[in-house]
Amino acid sequence: MYGVAAGVMVTLVGCTAQTQGSPIEVPGGATPPTSSRATSVGPSSAPPDSIKPCSLLSAADTAALGITGNGKGDEVKGATSCLWRVEKPLAADSYSIDVTFFGKQSVGDLVAGGEKTPVRVGRHDGVRAVGVYGPGCVVALEITSTSRVDVRTIGRGDSALLCERAVAVAGRVEARLP
Repeated sequence: MYGVAAGVMVTLVGCTAQTQGSPIEVPGGATPPTSSRATSVGPSSAPPDSIKPCSLLSAADTAALGITGNGKGDEVKGATSCLWRVEKPLAADSYSIDVTFFGKQSVGDLVAGGEKTPVRVGRHDGVRAVGVYGPGCVVALEITSTSRVDVRTIGRGDSALLCERAVAVAGRVEARLP
Protein backbone atom coordinates (compact mmCIF):
# COMPACT_ATOMS: atom_id res chain seq x y z
CA MET A 1 0.00 0.00 0.00
CA TYR A 2 1.34 3.44 -0.88
CA GLY A 3 0.34 6.85 0.44
CA VAL A 4 1.46 10.39 -0.08
CA ALA A 5 1.72 12.87 2.79
CA ALA A 6 3.08 16.36 2.21
CA GLY A 7 4.68 15.27 -1.04
CA VAL A 8 6.46 12.34 0.60
CA MET A 9 5.99 8.79 -0.68
CA VAL A 10 5.41 6.38 2.19
CA THR A 11 5.36 2.62 1.72
CA LEU A 12 3.57 0.54 4.32
CA VAL A 13 4.91 -2.98 4.46
CA GLY A 14 3.17 -6.06 5.78
CA CYS A 15 -0.34 -4.69 6.26
CA THR A 16 -2.81 -7.48 6.93
CA ALA A 17 -5.96 -5.45 7.54
CA GLN A 18 -7.73 -2.69 5.70
CA THR A 19 -9.19 0.36 7.40
CA GLN A 20 -12.44 1.75 6.08
CA GLY A 21 -12.79 5.49 5.56
CA SER A 22 -11.92 8.32 3.27
CA PRO A 23 -8.79 10.42 3.11
CA ILE A 24 -9.15 13.89 4.59
CA GLU A 25 -7.20 17.08 4.21
CA VAL A 26 -5.13 17.94 7.27
CA PRO A 27 -6.27 21.39 8.44
CA GLY A 28 -3.20 23.50 8.91
CA GLY A 29 -1.08 20.55 7.82
CA ALA A 30 2.01 20.73 5.70
CA THR A 31 1.59 21.79 2.12
CA PRO A 32 3.57 20.17 -0.65
CA PRO A 33 6.72 22.08 -1.50
CA THR A 34 6.29 24.47 -4.41
CA SER A 35 9.97 24.70 -5.26
CA SER A 36 12.56 22.05 -5.94
CA ARG A 37 14.43 20.37 -3.10
CA ALA A 38 17.66 21.77 -4.52
CA THR A 39 17.09 24.92 -2.45
CA SER A 40 16.89 23.02 0.85
CA VAL A 41 19.66 21.50 2.89
CA GLY A 42 20.54 18.08 1.45
CA PRO A 43 21.12 14.77 3.15
CA SER A 44 23.91 14.64 5.64
CA SER A 45 26.91 12.43 5.06
CA ALA A 46 27.96 12.92 8.68
CA PRO A 47 28.42 9.88 10.90
CA PRO A 48 25.25 8.99 12.83
CA ASP A 49 26.81 10.07 16.15
CA SER A 50 26.81 13.66 14.93
CA ILE A 51 23.06 13.90 14.17
CA LYS A 52 21.66 17.05 15.77
CA PRO A 53 17.83 16.89 15.94
CA CYS A 54 17.33 20.68 15.99
CA SER A 55 19.10 20.91 12.61
CA LEU A 56 16.83 18.35 10.93
CA LEU A 57 14.10 20.90 10.10
CA SER A 58 14.96 24.02 8.12
CA ALA A 59 13.28 27.42 8.55
CA ALA A 60 11.23 26.65 5.43
CA ASP A 61 10.18 23.30 6.95
CA THR A 62 9.09 24.88 10.25
CA ALA A 63 7.11 27.56 8.41
CA ALA A 64 5.39 24.98 6.17
CA LEU A 65 4.55 22.81 9.18
CA GLY A 66 3.08 25.74 11.15
CA ILE A 67 5.69 25.55 13.88
CA THR A 68 5.82 28.60 16.13
CA GLY A 69 9.16 29.54 17.63
CA ASN A 70 12.50 27.81 17.63
CA GLY A 71 13.13 24.21 18.58
CA LYS A 72 14.24 23.51 22.14
CA GLY A 73 17.10 21.01 22.35
CA ASP A 74 17.67 18.53 25.16
CA GLU A 75 19.99 15.62 25.95
CA VAL A 76 18.96 12.74 28.20
CA LYS A 77 20.53 9.31 28.75
CA GLY A 78 22.33 8.93 25.43
CA ALA A 79 19.59 10.56 23.35
CA THR A 80 19.42 14.06 21.91
CA SER A 81 16.11 15.68 21.05
CA CYS A 82 14.47 18.83 19.81
CA LEU A 83 10.93 19.95 20.63
CA TRP A 84 8.79 22.32 18.57
CA ARG A 85 5.23 23.56 19.13
CA VAL A 86 2.41 24.02 16.61
CA GLU A 87 -0.16 26.44 18.04
CA LYS A 88 -3.68 26.39 16.61
CA PRO A 89 -6.63 28.72 17.37
CA LEU A 90 -8.16 26.00 19.56
CA ALA A 91 -5.82 24.69 22.25
CA ALA A 92 -7.17 21.16 21.70
CA ASP A 93 -5.91 21.29 18.08
CA SER A 94 -2.37 22.37 19.08
CA TYR A 95 0.38 19.78 19.29
CA SER A 96 4.10 19.30 19.78
CA ILE A 97 6.67 17.78 17.45
CA ASP A 98 9.61 15.97 19.01
CA VAL A 99 12.58 14.68 17.00
CA THR A 100 14.93 12.43 18.96
CA PHE A 101 18.17 10.72 17.91
CA PHE A 102 18.99 7.46 19.69
CA GLY A 103 22.61 6.57 18.94
CA LYS A 104 22.47 3.19 20.67
CA GLN A 105 18.87 2.04 20.18
CA SER A 106 17.49 0.39 17.07
CA VAL A 107 14.02 0.68 15.57
CA GLY A 108 13.32 -2.71 17.16
CA ASP A 109 13.98 -1.17 20.59
CA LEU A 110 11.04 1.24 20.21
CA VAL A 111 8.59 0.77 23.08
CA ALA A 112 5.06 1.21 21.74
CA GLY A 113 1.71 1.08 23.46
CA GLY A 114 0.10 -0.30 20.31
CA GLU A 115 0.98 -2.19 17.17
CA LYS A 116 4.12 -1.17 15.26
CA THR A 117 3.43 -0.82 11.53
CA PRO A 118 6.43 -1.07 9.17
CA VAL A 119 6.91 2.05 6.99
CA ARG A 120 9.38 3.37 4.47
CA VAL A 121 9.98 7.12 4.37
CA GLY A 122 12.25 8.18 1.53
CA ARG A 123 15.20 5.82 1.65
CA HIS A 124 14.79 4.84 5.32
CA ASP A 125 12.89 1.89 6.76
CA GLY A 126 11.15 2.22 10.08
CA VAL A 127 7.96 1.73 12.04
CA ARG A 128 4.95 3.82 12.94
CA ALA A 129 3.07 3.43 16.22
CA VAL A 130 0.17 5.19 17.92
CA GLY A 131 -0.03 6.06 21.58
CA VAL A 132 3.62 5.94 22.52
CA TYR A 133 4.05 7.71 25.88
CA GLY A 134 0.52 9.12 25.82
CA PRO A 135 -1.68 10.53 23.07
CA GLY A 136 0.18 10.88 19.82
CA CYS A 137 2.09 9.02 17.16
CA VAL A 138 5.72 8.17 16.41
CA VAL A 139 7.59 7.35 13.22
CA ALA A 140 10.92 5.69 14.07
CA LEU A 141 13.45 5.75 11.20
CA GLU A 142 16.41 3.36 11.06
CA ILE A 143 19.77 5.09 10.68
CA THR A 144 21.91 2.01 11.31
CA SER A 145 21.12 -1.39 12.78
CA THR A 146 21.83 0.14 16.22
CA SER A 147 20.54 3.72 15.86
CA ARG A 148 17.33 5.53 14.94
CA VAL A 149 15.59 8.90 14.76
CA ASP A 150 12.07 9.18 16.17
CA VAL A 151 9.62 11.78 14.90
CA ARG A 152 6.82 12.10 17.42
CA THR A 153 3.65 14.21 17.40
CA ILE A 154 2.05 14.70 20.80
CA GLY A 155 -1.38 16.23 21.35
CA ARG A 156 -4.95 15.73 22.45
CA GLY A 157 -6.30 15.31 18.93
CA ASP A 158 -7.24 12.34 16.83
CA SER A 159 -4.45 9.73 16.72
CA ALA A 160 -4.90 9.17 12.95
CA LEU A 161 -4.45 12.90 12.31
CA LEU A 162 -1.42 13.00 14.61
CA CYS A 163 0.05 10.07 12.62
CA GLU A 164 -0.50 11.91 9.32
CA ARG A 165 1.36 14.86 10.77
CA ALA A 166 4.18 12.64 12.11
CA VAL A 167 4.63 11.07 8.65
CA ALA A 168 4.70 14.54 7.05
CA VAL A 169 7.38 15.73 9.49
CA ALA A 170 9.32 12.46 9.09
CA GLY A 171 9.48 13.06 5.35
CA ARG A 172 11.14 16.44 5.89
CA VAL A 173 13.50 15.07 8.57
CA GLU A 174 14.44 12.03 6.46
CA ALA A 175 15.81 14.25 3.70
CA ARG A 176 18.61 15.33 6.06
CA LEU A 177 19.52 11.94 7.52
CA PRO A 178 22.65 10.00 6.54
